Amino acid sequence: MVASCTVGPKFEQPELATPAPDVWHFATIKDFKVGAVDVSSWWYRFDDPQLVSLISEAQLQNLTLKMAVSNLLQARAAYGVASSELSPDIGAQGHIEREQASDNSPSLANFPNIEAMPVNDFTVGLDASWELDLWGGIEKNVEAASALEGAALENYRDALITLRAEVASSYINIRVLQVTKELTKQSLSTLQHLLTLIEMQYEQGVISKAVLEQERAMYDQNAIQLPEVEMQLVQEYARLAVLLGSNTKDIIGQFSKRSSVPCATPNIAVGIPTDIVRRRPDIRGAERNLAAQTALVGASMSNIYPKLSLSGAFGYEATESSDLIRWNSRSWGFGPSVSWDLFNGNRIRSQVQMQEEKTHEAFMNWELTVLSAFAEVESSLLNVVESGKVQDAINDASLSLFETYKLTEQEHKAGVVAMQQVLNSRTNFINSQIMLAQKTGAVSQNLVTLYKSLGGDWKNDNEQDITQVRNTQ
Repeated sequence: MVASCTVGPKFEQPELATPAPDVWHFATIKDFKVGAVDVSSWWYRFDDPQLVSLISEAQLQNLTLKMAVSNLLQARAAYGVASSELSPDIGAQGHIEREQASDNSPSLANFPNIEAMPVNDFTVGLDASWELDLWGGIEKNVEAASALEGAALENYRDALITLRAEVASSYINIRVLQVTKELTKQSLSTLQHLLTLIEMQYEQGVISKAVLEQERAMYDQNAIQLPEVEMQLVQEYARLAVLLGSNTKDIIGQFSKRSSVPCATPNIAVGIPTDIVRRRPDIRGAERNLAAQTALVGASMSNIYPKLSLSGAFGYEATESSDLIRWNSRSWGFGPSVSWDLFNGNRIRSQVQMQEEKTHEAFMNWELTVLSAFAEVESSLLNVVESGKVQDAINDASLSLFETYKLTEQEHKAGVVAMQQVLNSRTNFINSQIMLAQKTGAVSQNLVTLYKSLGGDWKNDNEQDITQVRNTQ
């Protein structure tokens, strides 16, 4: 009977106003697999042990992830607090007191010859109270707390997915910048050699001073690329240090040995759009927040109706300690109490209206999260394919420029062309290598973004992993 009196809306799984498409648009026209989503341990697919090691370290040391774990534990504790309201509240109390009443108190005014004597007061007993959940308000608060705990768990998973993606992104950037730095040094060395030849030609009167100054300006313009790369590299070291809960000096030490830019084959089963609604923690978290807010509407509505509580007390009281635990020293009381906020200036109904609007806002947030996820996946699919085409084109161009450089070298040895032309060919080839490293990094970055947008890999996490993060100092 009590359950049938529960007030407030019942949560139902939300649905998009516009149904989700059956397939990803760019997955079908770009030849991606449309099988079950497979992003398990995606960072291993780059075949880079250092990347795997850095992600493992970040999962233990990252402060944002630790805060997400703390928020999850707080939500679990809040659920315990809310569910305790369904049980009776029983407390024990006792005191020992020696009292002396005033001889001039009003109670002795009619007895002038009587003096108040000091007395002892020994008391021990139990108090109990229990609010009956007639309208389901307490149950709704428990339901909301449970949903918020689920949202906190999804927020932790989302933080874990984001962390892995950010560490991989930073690592890829560092490798690209290291290669760029080395190739830039080679390019500047070649340009310096070329400038030396130009200066010799000027001294011999072969070229004008205007040509010389133009070449010097060109060298100076290219020379600024190296400090720019250095600054970007230090920024990326610092970013990775924050992600790993470390310091920049230690991170620089880990990258003392240069390596190639990590890359992976974009052979991914992307599933269908409805898979994302079930997989992505940010969508699942938004849905749990909506469930919590729906329950809070019912909790607010229950305040419109009267509340019934049962309370009681049982104990012993005596003036002598030897008489305390005796049946004739007992005291007790029991009875129900009713409270009803009849007039409150429409405060309660306004609170209900506010919770209803918050529920509407939570639904729109869920819908926006889903639509944003769809857009992110579609963009990631296209970016992976198109950036791969750019990489292939730059790679072909780089091979052609390398062949040009080698042929020019042979022609120089045969006395057909001047050294200046050889150096120009070498500079063009080095610049193409810089661009190729950057485009290879772009493909890898787009792959990381695609893995993240597909929901990452959170199903391998468990309670032990969460506890390990919590206990790591």
